[in-house]
Amino acid sequence: MINQSSSQHLEHVYSNAVNTIQFEMNFADAVLELENVARAGHGKAAMFLAELYYQGFRVERDSIKAQYWQKMATMKA
Repeated sequence: MINQSSSQHLEHVYSNAVNTIQFEMNFADAVLELENVARAGHGKAAMFLAELYYQGFRVERDSIKAQYWQKMATMKA
């Protein structure tokens, strides 16, 4: 779990996870990384998760999780 990390580190983990989800087959680990980064305060990661769950892209479509991550994103903004 990522706690009290620098925003630069969070951005790096976020970018790597997004690239993995978009271009590689091992996206389950990347989704977990995004969740950790989002919980640590990275708003873009939370919004990206919300979009993944709304669209069902690389994850099972889940409107409850999508709403949760969207709410988290607005709280971090």
